[in-house]
Amino acid sequence: MRHYVHCYALHCLDEEGSNALRRDFKERGENVGAWRQACYKPLVTIAARQGWDIDAIFNTHPRLSIWYVPTKLRQLCHAERRAAADAASTSVGGAAGGHLHF
Repeated sequence: MRHYVHCYALHCLDEEGSNALRRDFKERGENVGAWRQACYKPLVTIAARQGWDIDAIFNTHPRLSIWYVPTKLRQLCHAERRAAADAASTSVGGAAGGHLHF
């Protein structure tokens, strides 16, 4: 089960989205591994909408609070948070920020 905790988390947090994703992969004949990898992206999106605190999301959900946040999920959230922060700082500090980007 530990390799599928993030898939279970997606099902707990967005059952309809989880079922649609699973159905889509099954209809295309994709293997379970591809579906398992695809479960990360919606969770990162959920974390983004809730301040990137994936630990809090797990800890406050009654069915997820007993599970550790998978390392890969935490890493993906961190990477996406950094990318979003970098994009925001670039757009805020663009030409109006006085820096020339070559």
